[in-house]
Amino acid sequence: MEKDEVVRGRYRIVELLGQGGMACVWKAIDTETGDLVAVKEIRSDQYNQGRLSPAERIRQENELLLRFAREGQFLADLDHRGVVRLLDRGLHRGDPYLVMELVDGSPLDSFLGSFRPLPFGAAIAVAVEIAEALVHAHAGQVIHRDLKPDNVVLTADGSVKLIDFGVALPDDPDATRYTAYGATPGTVGYMAPEQLQGQHKVTKTVDHYSFGCVLFELLTGRQPFVDRPDRNSATQHQQDLPPHVSDHRGGIPPEVDDLVRQLLDKDPRRRFHSLTEALDILRPHLPLPDSPAPSPELVPDPTMRYRLPGARRLPSPGAGAARRPAPRRAAGRAVRAGAGREQFAALLALAAAEAVGPGPGPALGRLEEELAGARRSWGLGHRPVAEAQLLCADAARLHGSWEGAGPLYHAVATALEHKSAPALRALALEARVGVAECMVPAGDLRAAFDGWADVVHEVAGLVEMPVRVVARCHEVALELTEVGRPEEVRAFLELLPPG
Repeated sequence: MEKDEVVRGRYRIVELLGQGGMACVWKAIDTETGDLVAVKEIRSDQYNQGRLSPAERIRQENELLLRFAREGQFLADLDHRGVVRLLDRGLHRGDPYLVMELVDGSPLDSFLGSFRPLPFGAAIAVAVEIAEALVHAHAGQVIHRDLKPDNVVLTADGSVKLIDFGVALPDDPDATRYTAYGATPGTVGYMAPEQLQGQHKVTKTVDHYSFGCVLFELLTGRQPFVDRPDRNSATQHQQDLPPHVSDHRGGIPPEVDDLVRQLLDKDPRRRFHSLTEALDILRPHLPLPDSPAPSPELVPDPTMRYRLPGARRLPSPGAGAARRPAPRRAAGRAVRAGAGREQFAALLALAAAEAVGPGPGPALGRLEEELAGARRSWGLGHRPVAEAQLLCADAARLHGSWEGAGPLYHAVATALEHKSAPALRALALEARVGVAECMVPAGDLRAAFDGWADVVHEVAGLVEMPVRVVARCHEVALELTEVGRPEEVRAFLELLPPG
């Protein structure tokens, strides 16, 4: 990307905000809303390293693409005020990008550089918000794996945002670890001993340990372990007993001192089952409503929201498991009885059975007749209705009615765009493949390829790839190859299992 370039006809690049080993982040203007956003893209110059063999280069590129896709999916699933929000994602010149809210604030490491150590109440206020965001992420089965002050931003109102889920991992011991060059994800100084030792099957307790390191630094102004002439910090994290916060700062409540020690335990099994237990210890020490401002004055002030008159020390909204929005019912909508749903599901099963036979039968015709009423009664967010519409779209496409199939696919993709349930997400991906396929006969080959590639990229980042969606991706790949994009298609198919 370059300054003044417009991505997807919408995001005008303003300036480079920063870059890491494998990605860079740009400030951009959303020309539709006028809002400033952050656009993160993989650095092609990094994953095409000349010193690698062709096979190694392909392997690393695939790992980076998969990890980037996983980061986007995590941000899409996590809906919490303490986690940076994903706004959009796609491909630009064949490379993936993520569009996120632009967090207006200061990284915690810079903030600590100006106020070190923090007043006790401010340290607790920041720690509580970090812990609440982590509890939410863990409830959504996401391990951050790189919690550190650089990845915590204090916004202008003093609230906290967690950023950079680039090395985050599903909380699943069998999940694939994407680690190019065999590096250990994380940052020395905040990494749990098992991470430093290169253990692959880590759990959310690595975030508990990193949180203990950050909490220690918030309270004392220094990291728990720093390099010494005789022992580097990595060795100390793995072998030395954790220090007491009270050894470096007076007036620390014993339960907070003990909390930090437990979070920094070498044994993951002794670091609490959940950070909700840590929150139970920290929240009673939050500033009280109408209490005085910190001294010295903090800008921004993380205690402000707790010191306001009438403030309550409760978990922030969404601090628990990732919430799915409750289904909305339109005013006056007549919802059929349960028997109607069962009859529709039975009709859907018959039509689906016909679809794998020699040709459409009477059940499909009846399903098409019932579909409009089912959409009105239950909506496309109801799984059987979405499945029925996809079946009807497939039938229209196979009969050459691309104009009729395209809107049916598009409606399902739009209705299920933000659904997090795996079955509904799979249907949304299948619908998006259909939309892309319908663009081929219309001659919009660039949009067809980009839409297809977006789905492949997203599917590849899932822990369990939906078999049907993978098959549809391979089907559309054949069509895209026939219209003259064989090399681009072949590169993306490397991300999927064989069709």
